[in-house]
Amino acid sequence: MEYKRKALPDVIKIICTVCILFHHYQQLTGTFFYRGLNFYGGRFYFGYLVELFFIMSGWVMVSYIEKIKDKMSFPAFFSKRAIRLLPSMIVSTILYDIFLYIFTNSCHGTIRYPQKIDIFGSIITSLGMGSWCITKDYEINTINWYVSVLLLCYIIFYILVYVSKKTKIPAPILLSIPIIAGVIRTYGMEYSFLPFFSPRIARGYIHFFGGLLLGIIFVSLFGNKKKKEKEENKSVSVIKKIIGNLSEATLDVYLLQLPILLCFFIFSYYTGFKLVSGKTMLLYTAVTFLIGCLYHFLIGKRIYALLLGIVQKKGKAKNRAQ
Repeated sequence: MEYKRKALPDVIKIICTVCILFHHYQQLTGTFFYRGLNFYGGRFYFGYLVELFFIMSGWVMVSYIEKIKDKMSFPAFFSKRAIRLLPSMIVSTILYDIFLYIFTNSCHGTIRYPQKIDIFGSIITSLGMGSWCITKDYEINTINWYVSVLLLCYIIFYILVYVSKKTKIPAPILLSIPIIAGVIRTYGMEYSFLPFFSPRIARGYIHFFGGLLLGIIFVSLFGNKKKKEKEENKSVSVIKKIIGNLSEATLDVYLLQLPILLCFFIFSYYTGFKLVSGKTMLLYTAVTFLIGCLYHFLIGKRIYALLLGIVQKKGKAKNRAQ
């Protein structure tokens, strides 16, 4: 059986995830290479690769414009995304709190990101609202901001498409508004504070909705017809499947990176294991991918399937009642 998933987006996601792991590792351990490529403190700021994740997430939303206009409800649209993202957010936040407590209290360590365990902040982060800045930034496990802002972009996307349906205003016009707002926030309101409108959120608005508009333009120019797939030999199909599986797990790899890095800090404290090393950075990346993949395929997918079954069952019951 051929593996139909496209390989290029998967390869891009894997490479970007690796680069971001390198970026945060160098940032938090102080690792710097006087010869060679630096992923933190070098000529290029690799943290901007998160923007590429937003672009790709926006791009794949193009097909949902017509689905929403064709009476797709908000619960039907949002629930699948919430039950995919939030369980991993909960797990990563709990693990971060546990290992942060051990590191700061038993190892007397310090870390650049939030060092105090905040129960309210942990709950808000787990619910995906940590970076919404409703009152202030409550993010625990700071890298989770990507998922938090992504969830907000999904909500705004649905609202704008729904408004487009009701008002007959073309969807691309309304979907351009968050991009404009994000640019204004980034370059014209640097020191102001507004709920749902932090610099991080502006980054998400610009690139998520920018990717969405690029997808709309692409579909309008080239259509959305599926090309006939060329026959592939089994070895190519197996390689594509492996790449696809790794790509599928990259979200969990991304979210678990800081808890795992804290484990490395704790292990180094008790053993004297050298952290400031390119070899250790590679080891950390390999371990993070391994643990992220194990979590995704052994736990994460099962949680998603269980919750999805519950949501679909309730949806069918509601339809029968109507």
